[in-house]
Amino acid sequence: MSEQQAVPVLGETRGEWHVEGLEGLRRHSCIMAEACRRRLLIYSHRLNSEIYNQPCFVEAVRKLIIRHANTHIRILVTDTSELGRGGHRLVRFAQDMASSVEIRRRAAEFDSDLRSFMLADEDGYILRNLWHDLNNARADYHDPPRVRNLAEEFMQAWEQSEPDPALRRLSI
Repeated sequence: MSEQQAVPVLGETRGEWHVEGLEGLRRHSCIMAEACRRRLLIYSHRLNSEIYNQPCFVEAVRKLIIRHANTHIRILVTDTSELGRGGHRLVRFAQDMASSVEIRRRAAEFDSDLRSFMLADEDGYILRNLWHDLNNARADYHDPPRVRNLAEEFMQAWEQSEPDPALRRLSI
């Protein structure tokens, strides 16, 4: 499907959408995060602030954490240098609500993986084959087999990755 004004529904709307540009990525990221109920996984090179620090996305994550006690938000990032400088609200969530939100720096063996993706529950994904290419992304709101495969890859990388000490809040 091409980018439209229709609002897709997580777990119901079938078919792959071509996501056009940064505005399309921002829109689909917010829609998917707002519909998420249990698990949000983000596999990113540098956790683009333009996408993941925008107000609608941050608010969707905040509501997800508050609404659902068993929420799991896991974020794998290759380049955490910008995150350590502060200002990214997802980092603050990870510092304040560590039982719900975790951020890890991807293990070096995954540095050659240039993809970036977000998975919502067991249903939806947004995928870019090249993390820096904002004009070549696709989304699907109901593709459990593809989400399952991407989630398995995510968890393999997760288990080999570690928290970045630079992202921890120091209690003094």
